[in-house]
Amino acid sequence: MHISASGVFSTTALATVLFAQSAVADVSARDVWQHWQDYMAASGYSIEATEAEDGNTLSISDMKVLMAFPEEEAEAVVDFGDMALVENGDGTVSVVLPENKAVSVSSDTTEESFAITLTLNGDLSTVVSGKPEALTYTYGASEATIDVTELVVDDEAVEGIDIGMVLAGVTGMSELILGEDTTNRGTSEIESFTLNVMAREPEGDEALDAVVTLSGLKAQAESTLPDVDFDDDAAALFTDTFSITGGYTYDGMTADLTYNDGRAPGKFALSSGKGDLTLDMNSKHVSYEGSATDTNFSGAGGELPIPVDVTFGEFSYGFDVPLSASDEAQDFGLKLALKDFSVSELLWSMFDPTQALPRDPATLIVDIAGKGTILTDLFTLDENTTEVPGELNNISLNELRLTLAGASVEGAGDFVFDNSDLETFDGLPRPEGAVDLTIKGVNGLMDTLVSMGLLPEDQALAARFMMGTFTKPGAGEDTLTSKIEVNEKGHVMANGQRLR
Repeated sequence: MHISASGVFSTTALATVLFAQSAVADVSARDVWQHWQDYMAASGYSIEATEAEDGNTLSISDMKVLMAFPEEEAEAVVDFGDMALVENGDGTVSVVLPENKAVSVSSDTTEESFAITLTLNGDLSTVVSGKPEALTYTYGASEATIDVTELVVDDEAVEGIDIGMVLAGVTGMSELILGEDTTNRGTSEIESFTLNVMAREPEGDEALDAVVTLSGLKAQAESTLPDVDFDDDAAALFTDTFSITGGYTYDGMTADLTYNDGRAPGKFALSSGKGDLTLDMNSKHVSYEGSATDTNFSGAGGELPIPVDVTFGEFSYGFDVPLSASDEAQDFGLKLALKDFSVSELLWSMFDPTQALPRDPATLIVDIAGKGTILTDLFTLDENTTEVPGELNNISLNELRLTLAGASVEGAGDFVFDNSDLETFDGLPRPEGAVDLTIKGVNGLMDTLVSMGLLPEDQALAARFMMGTFTKPGAGEDTLTSKIEVNEKGHVMANGQRLR
């Protein structure tokens, strides 16, 4: 099944219309219906439906959104079925859905076909306000359920699968503004979300049961999409007005899975505390970051020889990358952190039954920033591009930290790059700068590994010799320091001793 970027935005915006609650405005049912049709047309899709007016109610039946993808010789159809737009007499319009509201999505290509039917239930309410070209949907539900009631692949019904979602305490709003550009902004809150999946092999022992829950979910997003046909040319999307920003936070998450692969049963469990994700993307740059805290993972059975149980206090990641060409150097960055990582005593005892190694949690932190000159818009590149799209101007290692089994490595440094010199380092721009490293407890760790029989004596000796080349004794017991630098002549030095 193929869904383009525009298809995702279109169906998301229209699906938003299926939830909501009150506000003050001045729109008619006809305004709302025309707004939907204009939005679909602006997105490159067509909409079909039968209309019937009766007093303050505009009934929409057999509503279908058709999406064609000529290059893939495919098309997708979203069948929203029936609904009613009811004028409330105060300038607002309610979207009224029937009980057991069914929405089906189907896709056909030259190679395969796919169809899924979702059934929606709950005390959903949606009220539309604003003005004809800028409508606001305010929605809410104390509880809503979405169940997969039919799944068909290549004209054959898939049996033995049961998928359902339960959303409780749903509130939010979405504003959709049509014009030269299309702007969509909104916020939502869900007190709890539960996904249930059950699968059984009709004629075998294979089975899967999974339950995923999220609590305290809060999301916000805003996008501005230009009126261009970016299905044929994705680069056309990246105009000066294009932007997508948003993200979400949650208070907690759990996932429990049990299965039988036909040979043996198994189970996995995952839980975490607070987490978040943010995205900021426009024609100039893209940044993406997220985190999860107090995470626990356990698994047993199946192909695992022993139970696995690991935890970490924080896992976070992020990057910021420029996208558009410029004569000026632009900032970039990359961050990764895995803090307080630990495994169960059972796993430790597999290779260290005498507890010779410290059980301290491990931590890895990498924080890199720099500047680069982008010579070609990155969003115009494809997999066949062979040209170098930019130049690296400078890079800073703001932080490097690795702690494990009583040993640690910490470092920081800066380098600038001469892009006019591609000979000194065989086609790479010549760096100039230095990085300072502090290494603690490594000799002690190697001694312990040798005594445990996990590290051969000759390999430990070779490692010590190599460290002696790059390091010198520092302050404190079992502490080494090293300054690795590259000078203006391209010489590589370690603590003042030339290596290259």
